[in-house]
Amino acid sequence: MKLPNFQNKKEKFDYLVKNKTELVELKKNAVKYSDICVTPIDEVVSKAMNTEYKDDPSKGVITRKIIANTYNWLDSHGDVHVGNTFAKSIKERATKVFHLHDHKHEVTAKVGRTKAIEEVLVKWSDLGVNKEGDTTVLMATSEITEKLNKDVYGQYLDKEIDQHSVGMIYVKMSLAINDEEYKEEKIVWDKVYPKLGNPEKADEDKYFWVVEEAKLIEYSAVLFGSNELTPTVENIEPLKDTQKKEPNEPIKSLDWNEVITNF
Repeated sequence: MKLPNFQNKKEKFDYLVKNKTELVELKKNAVKYSDICVTPIDEVVSKAMNTEYKDDPSKGVITRKIIANTYNWLDSHGDVHVGNTFAKSIKERATKVFHLHDHKHEVTAKVGRTKAIEEVLVKWSDLGVNKEGDTTVLMATSEITEKLNKDVYGQYLDKEIDQHSVGMIYVKMSLAINDEEYKEEKIVWDKVYPKLGNPEKADEDKYFWVVEEAKLIEYSAVLFGSNELTPTVENIEPLKDTQKKEPNEPIKSLDWNEVITNF
């Protein structure tokens, strides 16, 4: 979403707060994809996971676990996913979530069949991030077949694909601003900022959008994801108390009406 040019941050913040309702509606009425031409992965972020793939090339079938999205990470859209962003969507669609390439919503764009998809609690250190504690990732298990797309299948087989991104529709979100003048937005900032895996990025703009709920449509193999912590993995271990841990407390925000879209 492109914003006007501003003379200073106060002018920008005033604009964001004054037009918050309209800006949220604009975001909610568009499907979010990754930025294919974003800056390559920061050097400070390294992939700590080595993969142990399940392959059966003789049958043209391979299985991959894919991190399609990492929560509490400020992406190139200025968004931070929190809590259990896709929980409702996963319950409704489960294995009907598509595994595509390059966010092409075409029959011939399918590269695999989703066997399982879930929100998993993992350690930041397992994602190569120098931060204590844990976060949540959207993890999909996909059965990728040569028959669906020979080229993409070959790249997965050769371990050349390690970036993914989700295609989603915003449902519920809040605005966070690091300025005491904007009390409601500062409360959101203070609650989410300490959980960020890349707070230095938030320090640059002093604001971000908090995505509390979104409708998951698909996940795609891409050149560069808007969230760079989206590799193909196999041996990352969910924390043992994942099932016992209560979801993060929702951010208090306006009760936005959900976008009704059929896919």
